[in-house]
Amino acid sequence: LSRITYYPSIQLKGDSYLVWEKGVAYEEPGYVSELNGEDVTSQVTVSGAVDVNKSGIYTLTYTTVKNSDGFDASASRTVVVLDSSSAIEGFYMNQATSNRNGTAYGKNFQVLVIDNCDGTISVDDLLGGWYCQRAGYGTKYAMSGVLGVAEDGTLTLIDSYVPGWGDGLDSFEGQFDAATSTINFVCVYAGSLTFTETWVKQ
Repeated sequence: LSRITYYPSIQLKGDSYLVWEKGVAYEEPGYVSELNGEDVTSQVTVSGAVDVNKSGIYTLTYTTVKNSDGFDASASRTVVVLDSSSAIEGFYMNQATSNRNGTAYGKNFQVLVIDNCDGTISVDDLLGGWYCQRAGYGTKYAMSGVLGVAEDGTLTLIDSYVPGWGDGLDSFEGQFDAATSTINFVCVYAGSLTFTETWVKQ
């Protein structure tokens, strides 16, 4: 005995990764869902929200109605809220031509810096793409971190963490130059790996 099962589908309109200006009302690009040729878009459930008054990374999840066998489908969209007028906040390119004790590093690995508006910034990869992008290990091997920012631009390490290995930096010394929107720092990881990085805001 066999029968046909029709699975619901969902497609996002617009990009699945959006950069949104802080303070501007969020406008949902939309989505379309079908089940056995029928438009069931009105039955899609959206979870998550975008706070346009606070810089950050927000995830919206879109879940379809379940079919007769209890199966549904889902899609997600990432919305990054940034203040384009901020001197320090935004996307940077790591311009280091060598890193990790002089080993060839490459250029133009993108990192994201978010101003927490409390004298600190959040960074999505303090290793500047070494494992996450260059080696292709994925986001679990990006070292997220929080840095303190002094009035003279001195950066201090508050927290750092690599989910894939469960550890963080051993030491960190850095400086932010507001005139050139550049971040320079040297950090030590895993006891002996020294990373020298130069990030230029895009």
